[in-house]
Amino acid sequence: MNRKPFADAQGKPALHAIVLGSAVTVIFFWVINEKLSYYSLQLSAILLLTLVITHHLLKPPTFKLVESTISTMAVLLVTQATGGISSPLFFLNYFLLFELSLLLEPVIPMILSVFLIFFYFFTSEVTHSPFMITALLAFPCMTPLAYYFGKIYNKEENQKKEIKNLSHKIEELEEELVEEELKK
Repeated sequence: MNRKPFADAQGKPALHAIVLGSAVTVIFFWVINEKLSYYSLQLSAILLLTLVITHHLLKPPTFKLVESTISTMAVLLVTQATGGISSPLFFLNYFLLFELSLLLEPVIPMILSVFLIFFYFFTSEVTHSPFMITALLAFPCMTPLAYYFGKIYNKEENQKKEIKNLSHKIEELEEELVEEELKK
């Protein structure tokens, strides 16, 4: 058996979860370091430039993982640099969950929600104010919705691929039929 690890459908979400978990961990250590956290917005800019450059260099399936990883890192950096849980840009985390459910597998937002809760819990000064608790509890509430949208999107994409394949088969059959008619 000459199978690559994570090549099947079961391993893909695991690989994506590991990559995104590693990205969140790297950003966690970046933000808790006082000297590095000062440069969070600059790192976000570099990440976005990397995203633009890699868009032209990588094939779409590989680029989706790169885009997801860079988006996750940039959102965490920008949110943490502007106030963490109390940041006016904290809502970007919710959009991130939906983005990842559309780009990668629908199960990824479930895993990332856990990472985000731990990230914000340990990097922000979480008080027992209702706003902070609500912000953290919103992740598990948003996750099923992101999962549902991701499932619908993937189903629609699969149907488009199937229609495209069937139309190619129809064209081939029509060509064969024409050739048989010409032979007669």
